[in-house]
Amino acid sequence: MMERTLVLIKPDAMMKCLAGNIISDLYNLNLKMIGLKLVNVQKELAEQHYFDLEEKHGKDIFEKLIKHITGELHNHENVIALVYEGENAIQKIRDAAGKTNPEEAEPNTIRGKYGRVHSKTDCYENLIHASDSKESAEREIALWFDKKELV
Repeated sequence: MMERTLVLIKPDAMMKCLAGNIISDLYNLNLKMIGLKLVNVQKELAEQHYFDLEEKHGKDIFEKLIKHITGELHNHENVIALVYEGENAIQKIRDAAGKTNPEEAEPNTIRGKYGRVHSKTDCYENLIHASDSKESAEREIALWFDKKELV
């Protein structure tokens, strides 16, 4: 099934100069990259992206996520936003990313290789966001990219 999915290389990955490694890992999935840009994430975009997480996980976690993705915890590093297209793109990228908690992620996944739980902020430095469903991917791609930005 042909799908599109959004990937965000988060500020913690940017701070650690891991963007190239992550893109290389994703390149090996044989998906087509159809969108790529560097984004200075503002609070409004972050809140729209994580719109449902306050209700699901509580205000404290929601606020940590907003601070994390906007770079407030990492000296305002930017985010690389990418769109990939291909057969089973969503699952392929989620499998390559690994579990959300880097300590539980398989060692050969992106989060397993490069992620950590930050002891001072108690934040998962899990390096990337990957859409979790076709519906989420469609909503997130429309939020992060104009149609004319996709090739």
